[in-house]
Amino acid sequence: MEYWIGWLFLSISLTLIMEMIKFQSIIKTFNFVRKRPGYFAINLLIVSATLVFSFFVSRKLFFIGFMTFFWLFLAIMNAIVTHLRGYPLMFSDIFLIKEGLSLSSHYFKPWVIALIIAGIAIILHIGYGWYQIQYSVKSLDYLLASIYVTLAAFIFNRIEKGQPVDSSSVEDEEIGFAYAMADSIYPYLNRKPDTYNEEMMTQILKGITYPPSKGPVHRPQIILLQLESFFDPLRLEGVSFSQDPIPTFRKLMQQEKSGVMRVPTFGGGTAKTEFSILTSMNAELLKPGEIPHHSFLKHTPVESLASQLERMGYCSTLIHNYEGNFYNRHLAYENLGFSRYIPIEYMSGVGVPHDLSQMNDTDLVNYVLKTLATDQKAFIYGITVGTHQPYDETPDDHPLIQVEGPMSIEMKYALQDYAKRIYQLDQEIHRLIQELQASEQEVILMMFADHLPNLPILNDESMYPYNPYEVPYFISHFHPSFDYPLPKQLECYQLGTWLMKTLNIPLSMMQQLHITYKDHECYQDILRLSQYDQLEGKAYLTNQVFTTHQTTLHFGLNEQRLEDYQWTEAGLMVYGAGFNIDSQLYVDHRKVETIFISDMELMAAIECKAFDTLTLKQLSRRHEVLGDEINLIAEHETVIDKGN
Repeated sequence: MEYWIGWLFLSISLTLIMEMIKFQSIIKTFNFVRKRPGYFAINLLIVSATLVFSFFVSRKLFFIGFMTFFWLFLAIMNAIVTHLRGYPLMFSDIFLIKEGLSLSSHYFKPWVIALIIAGIAIILHIGYGWYQIQYSVKSLDYLLASIYVTLAAFIFNRIEKGQPVDSSSVEDEEIGFAYAMADSIYPYLNRKPDTYNEEMMTQILKGITYPPSKGPVHRPQIILLQLESFFDPLRLEGVSFSQDPIPTFRKLMQQEKSGVMRVPTFGGGTAKTEFSILTSMNAELLKPGEIPHHSFLKHTPVESLASQLERMGYCSTLIHNYEGNFYNRHLAYENLGFSRYIPIEYMSGVGVPHDLSQMNDTDLVNYVLKTLATDQKAFIYGITVGTHQPYDETPDDHPLIQVEGPMSIEMKYALQDYAKRIYQLDQEIHRLIQELQASEQEVILMMFADHLPNLPILNDESMYPYNPYEVPYFISHFHPSFDYPLPKQLECYQLGTWLMKTLNIPLSMMQQLHITYKDHECYQDILRLSQYDQLEGKAYLTNQVFTTHQTTLHFGLNEQRLEDYQWTEAGLMVYGAGFNIDSQLYVDHRKVETIFISDMELMAAIECKAFDTLTLKQLSRRHEVLGDEINLIAEHETVIDKGN
């Protein structure tokens, strides 16, 4: 009996402590218990159900210690992740460990990482001692624990079955930490909608009333730019700026070339908005926290704007001035129908490391213009990165834009850093618009934020009294026939439908569903069924209508080439074009130390000796080869140029 009392006491204490870590407040924790006792009971049920497994094993102390550490570790990680990206930890984050580790150096100093590793080592040492202690397993305890686990599983399943389709992430923060974690796991165990069957999907298909497009199809150059963490700083209440951080975008607002778009995430989750825009699917109807690029897009072709426009004679290009294999983008874009991908590894002359604090969007705009000059009919989807967090909280002696307002000094410096970066983005967009205007091409340029920045000031309703899931979008067009009013408000997964319908381009299946059912009372249920059908189901909707195939993805604009080499006292000097800091040389298929000098010169730090083949590869940060290698057959001479 004493052990059962200890189990109950630990379960209650652990549940309360995790809520305190989440809220970072004792008062808020007990307010949660008082105002939402039902949700607290569910959290207690989940925590106690995991601890009750200790009655099944002889190493009870070790198991209790392990589960306590596990829950506290998750709670602390949840607090850190929520602070850094703006939304809480979820089960799906286990699929993002690789990306999380690659970004850790941007947010944590080396001594902090070392301290964390040391702490884990100490805990493991203590755990090893506890592992040696054993207790007997009693039959009655075993039986009672089995009944409790079965009852807890039954109750939780009934609760989950009764949930609505579109529960919001804001509500998830109010249901308790343990429940939110378990809630994010459940859809991975039970994904298929109860009403999904051939008869239902046939009924949805027959209900589509949108007629085939008639009249002339407009085929301008199409550019969609996804703006990292973009918002209008002048909307902050009580905050003043020494100059407007976004004068170019402000001009578009004044010309009524802007609107408001709702996105599925706040502070992070770029890939979710990207997925919704490209596929016209609602990312909120996927599994909680699911990143499509990491799950089904690695192997499942999905109809998108890229494949849709490829059928119309366009060349579809994705441009992103960051790592090409981050979020598995290099795999996902093949299944989204893109024929070309230009990540930072294929941007000529880039000589800085992949440090988010040093990224700017000059290179991205340059490659948008280069792509337009290359393709007769171009669809370009660009993703900026220059305004990505973290934002510098240290003082700048000569800030480009000064900020004043009722905020902490750290928040002031971070906001000044953000204002500087968004101003730099604004200037690049101004340059792009000027270049497009001068080119006299028929071009449509649409720009939109992926989500709001994860700035704490945006969580203060007194300073930002707006919906945190609403972002601005803009249009600038150079097309004589394109003079249509922008919707003042829409969902991000409806943007592609509006654009394709406006251009009179044949709609995809998802776009036809939006046109037909957007005012239907079961709109979200229909979308959920349709998305499941195309992503994981039997494709009742599309196998008779659309055929989507994986494309062969080509990297870059064919700029990389090897032309010549010369031995010097320092090593092998290699000449060519398109080089950058990610260019890696191989001599007779052996990786050698490569020094980036310029976009036309690389140095291989090796001793002078004959070789047969010189190879150039573009490597990602994790040393993964992107794209095709380039080979140069060597001339068997080893003459050293000693200079003058």
